[in-house]
Order: sequence, then C-alpha cells, then structure tokens
Amino acid sequence: MSAAILLSELPRAVTPIGRVRVDGGIRASLVCGARGTGIGTLHESGGYRLMRPRSDHGFEGVIVNTGGGMVGGDKVQLAVCAEAGTQGIITSQSAERVYRALDSNDTQVNVSLSVADGAALAWLPQGTILFDRARLTRRMSVELAADARFVAGEMLVFGRTASGETMTAGSLRDHWRVTRGGKLIYADSVRIEGDIQAQLARPGLAGGACVAGVLMAALPGAADLLGPVRERLEKAACRVAASAWDDMLILRGLADRLEPLAQVFASVAPLLMGRPLPRVWSV
Repeated sequence: MSAAILLSELPRAVTPIGRVRVDGGIRASLVCGARGTGIGTLHESGGYRLMRPRSDHGFEGVIVNTGGGMVGGDKVQLAVCAEAGTQGIITSQSAERVYRALDSNDTQVNVSLSVADGAALAWLPQGTILFDRARLTRRMSVELAADARFVAGEMLVFGRTASGETMTAGSLRDHWRVTRGGKLIYADSVRIEGDIQAQLARPGLAGGACVAGVLMAALPGAADLLGPVRERLEKAACRVAASAWDDMLILRGLADRLEPLAQVFASVAPLLMGRPLPRVWSV
C-alpha cells in the first residue's frame, strides 16, 4: 500500500461564515507596594495583554494586541485606575492598526482612566493607523482627583502613508472628556466621515496633512512649562503649537508622516511627565 497521500484526499479547509469579532480588553489597577508602583488587579481578555517590562524610572505598562490590529465590529475596553500615590506610564507595543471595515460596523474603543489623590498617570500609546475605509469610534473618559497629575497623547494616521495609501472613505469619531474633582475641565470631539483625504486637504482642517496629534497635560503648574515646551518646538519638522490655561497645557500637531510628530512627542512628553519615555517607544 502506497504511503503517498493524494491532495484530493486531504480534508478541505472550512471557510468561516462571517468574521471573528473581538470583545475584550484590559482592566488594571496600580497600587503602591514595597518596591514602588505595581499591579494590584489585572484582567485581560480578547487577545489583549499588559506587559510590564523592567524600568529604572518607575512603572511602565505596555499594551499588546496579539490580534495584530482591529476590524469593524471589534469592541475594546481599556480601563486603568491609578490609586493614591502611584506613578506610572501606559503605552503600546507599537502603533495600533484599524483595518478596512467590510460593512457599516465601527471599531469601538472605550478608554476609562481614573487618577487618585497624589497619583500621576501618563497615557501615551504610539499612535493609531486608520486604513482606507476604516471606521473607528473611540471614547476616552478620565477622572482626576484634586491633586492628580495626568499626561495623555494620541497620534492619528489617516491611511498607510508608508505605502502611499490615502483614506478616500471611512469614519472617525473621537471623544475625550476629562474631569477633575467631578467638574469637566476638558472636552474634545472630532467627527470626520466620507472622503477623508479631501476633507483633510481643506486649509481650515488639516491643510493636506495626513497625521494629526494632541498631547495634553493636566497638572499643577502646567502653565509654567509652556515656555520650555515652545522652545522644544522650535526645531520641529512639522506644524505644531502649544497653549496653556488653568493648570492645563495642550499641544496640537499636523504632519505628512508619523515620525516627525512622534519626535515632537518624544521631546515634549518627558518634560511634562518628569521622567523619560518608555523604552518601547520608537521615533
């Protein structure tokens, strides 16, 4: 009897009906321990993991999406509670990718952060790349105690710029809400749909840029940092500006590629945080 197996005799791969959807994320608390800030509770699901590399500068948490990206219909919940006296940075292993939606279902991302008395938290993912025809709805809700310190940044790339792709269709709905002591101190909402490339070309919107970012700091004495921040912006290779009011500092930037804006973030964020960026950050 021949040991050869005909290819026609092998079982055929089954084509899945529909697409696998992700409904998961990360819930974590930061607590003070004998060695400084560490993880109190941690829940991971749906292919999301929170890695904790060693650092000489305090706690670092690195979000890893083992699925390699997000698609329409995915629902992701990311929640971090920084308890009293803790200090930490949460970042991502690399820029997140939001792939083309094959139907009208949005990729939904909800970020919930709370920072208690005397705590300091930085939320600094390495950016989000929206593929052509991607659909993303993202909400970030931040609750700060009276003397909490908070820094957050996000960079959005519209299309795979490295391969020359532009975003001719798709949807972005991005909402940020920050409260301190229960009072709203910052609100920002962006909604852009349809031919996004054409809209970004408008002078009043992005003037042709395909990368946009915001870096904010809500901390005592933020206004005193405005001068040093603007000094670091003088050599920026992209359009960027900063302003400050009521213990808040906001930096906004536009670029043709991710790298110039990431370099601005890498220069300014350590000044706002009072510590270096995580080692996983690449610029």
